[in-house]
Amino acid sequence: MKSRNRKIVDLYLTLRNLILGCICSFTRTYTKDDLSGLSIRKILVIRLDRIGDMVVTTPIFRALKESWPGAEITVLTNPVNKNIVINNPFIDCILVYDRENKHHSFNSKLTFFRRIRERGFDLVIDPCLDHVLTTSFMTRFVGNRFRLGFEFAGRGIFYNIRYYPNLFPVSTEKKHMIDYSMDLLSRIGIDAQKREPEIFLSTDEKKNASTILIKNGVNPENRVIGIHPGGHYESQRWPIKEFAALSDSLISNYGMNVVLFAGREEKPLVSAFKDCAVKTPVILENLSLREFMSTLSHCSLLLCNNSGPLHIATALNIPTVSTMGPTIPYHWWPRGNNHIVLREDLDCSPCKKGVCVTHNCMKLITINNFIAAVERQITALNTYHSKKNSLST
Repeated sequence: MKSRNRKIVDLYLTLRNLILGCICSFTRTYTKDDLSGLSIRKILVIRLDRIGDMVVTTPIFRALKESWPGAEITVLTNPVNKNIVINNPFIDCILVYDRENKHHSFNSKLTFFRRIRERGFDLVIDPCLDHVLTTSFMTRFVGNRFRLGFEFAGRGIFYNIRYYPNLFPVSTEKKHMIDYSMDLLSRIGIDAQKREPEIFLSTDEKKNASTILIKNGVNPENRVIGIHPGGHYESQRWPIKEFAALSDSLISNYGMNVVLFAGREEKPLVSAFKDCAVKTPVILENLSLREFMSTLSHCSLLLCNNSGPLHIATALNIPTVSTMGPTIPYHWWPRGNNHIVLREDLDCSPCKKGVCVTHNCMKLITINNFIAAVERQITALNTYHSKKNSLST
């Protein structure tokens, strides 16, 4: 049953959708035919939420640049997510909105967005598919000409080119978030075939990551298994004691090189992991995001929850075994064929709750389930390398 707070939010969104939706019908809109033949010189994409959201947005940049090779592609992002798009050859400019520090005050915000508006973007794209109005307000403020975004719970009033996903009030489509983003581009006449996320690392970054592994006693030439036990919400995390048992098994029974990755804010998870583990793996918890991605690129396999690092691995073409609990599966399934997802399809899931009292959807995923999936991935890796070696001889 829905909680009282959830019912209040649903009522608010329904009323907002009704009121703003009625106003939308009186506003001017454009179609892809209106853009046909026009000179689109400056494009802004706004993405200010979490790491995974930015990763699944990356196919947009390639599609835009291939459709308008002469256009300047700019992305507006936050201090963390800028690391996902550094070195992206399809992006010309990165603008960073630091609302916690540099742009904390109202005046600093106003000055920042006025300067963006003065750049005169021909097209502003907001690929956020959520009820929050923040980025839709921004799109309206900085976009003088064409503004593209999702019509979701009344957000469409801020755009003059809209895409209507069948998600509100109840989802009736089983699409990946990448496909929603690419379908959004179809409203401006872009039909992109490549829909895989992309992250671009420099040669120097990879060399530096190799040095980090060597300093910690890991030979990057050998098979390295990465583990990331975190997740944005508590309900997304497989119990830490299970990750510790998994690590112990891989080290003791399989002789694997295991590296535990954790963000600087995940120190409590690392501490709990150490309390449960018998064999302590190499622990890397003070890496920057770019260092983490570069080090992950040396791994043969990543074991994790459904989180930002999972989607980073998909963008780096690293095979994964991951858990999935309250998350809507068809929206956030890892993209690609070299991934195994462990999920229990319960009556209560996907509930999308950040905290769960029972947490059965995650507790029912056993250590044996995980080890069996890891064995399948290792077998696939062995087969792949055998074929690769035979082709090279």
